[in-house]
Amino acid sequence: LVAVAAAGHSESPAPPSFGLFVRVTEADLPYFGSFLKHYALLGVNKFYLMNQRFEEDHAELVAYVKNITLPTPAAIEFLSLDDIMHDDPVRTPGLVAAIGEDYIINVDADEYWVLPENVTDLNALVQEHPADIYYMRWVMVVSDKLESELSSPYPANVGFPGKWMARRSIIPQPNVPFRMFGHHVVPTKTGAELLTLGDYKYGMNWTVGEKYHMSIQIFGKPLPAYDSFSPGYMAHFWCRSFYDVILKTQRFNKGETCRSLSSYVKNLTEVPERLRTLAFLSLNTRDPMTVDAGRELMQVDTELEQKLVLEAACEGNREADVESIKSFHTSYLQYKEHLGGIMATGAYPEHWPETALTFASNIGLTVTDWLYSLD
Repeated sequence: LVAVAAAGHSESPAPPSFGLFVRVTEADLPYFGSFLKHYALLGVNKFYLMNQRFEEDHAELVAYVKNITLPTPAAIEFLSLDDIMHDDPVRTPGLVAAIGEDYIINVDADEYWVLPENVTDLNALVQEHPADIYYMRWVMVVSDKLESELSSPYPANVGFPGKWMARRSIIPQPNVPFRMFGHHVVPTKTGAELLTLGDYKYGMNWTVGEKYHMSIQIFGKPLPAYDSFSPGYMAHFWCRSFYDVILKTQRFNKGETCRSLSSYVKNLTEVPERLRTLAFLSLNTRDPMTVDAGRELMQVDTELEQKLVLEAACEGNREADVESIKSFHTSYLQYKEHLGGIMATGAYPEHWPETALTFASNIGLTVTDWLYSLD
């Protein structure tokens, strides 16, 4: 009788699985434990970490990550890929083929998906609100304090555009096509009828207009959501401290010669693009929000951060490194004061926050264009 009863019941379908790919460098490590733990708690089954020649050139990075204790049994795989497409990593040859999960999450290491308050995890999300594409708008969290002072809840402002999770089966293989604004655009098979949730814009949702005699949406058309439900937002910790921005500005590969921070300070007309953008984001007051996931999202390995930022200063000795970092921060604050005076008059990039942040169109469309037009 037991056997008959068992045969009369079909097995429940396996729950969906979630794979996340992300490029990781040494500059990410002071913050990377928080990132992995956050997504493990959301229900990611496997992390695919991308870089070139992990074992040969990044052995310390691999050892550090392997020493991170996750709150779930999520697996981590190190993918050594030769031809990483940094501006559109999903196009990296061999990446999608290596991912076996049902859904693929495309984020950078400073982007934290915050689910809606009544959604417990990714499994609940796709079971209760099924879709092929989930798109989460950026919400920008920045701190230009020398050392990290961020704590939850985090003051933030709506940004543009965002990142996505998509069903793996909709992504073309073996070759992912080029898309303008690619990192933020889901590649889809031709003719696919897709269910989308979220504020999914392929790019700017306005037209260039008469100024340039173009009346097209230069980044393509948005995919409208089939329902008003929002899958949450992407808390983008664009700058977790001024040390963080130094690490990103000075990012270089093993064996390469680093550039000293003092070389920027000596050339006062040269303000690195990342510092200009940080100043803008820290002064931006449009569309304020509060990022609150009910827990701390950001925890910093301050000892490692200090070690890496001194190396990144690249002056040759500790005393010179410390002074160079202070001078670099002072130079940034002077630029921020200058930009703040301009923005206090009401000046803003024309379309913000519905335009690209760090993308040079060279025809005045983006935040980067606007910042350089002020010189």
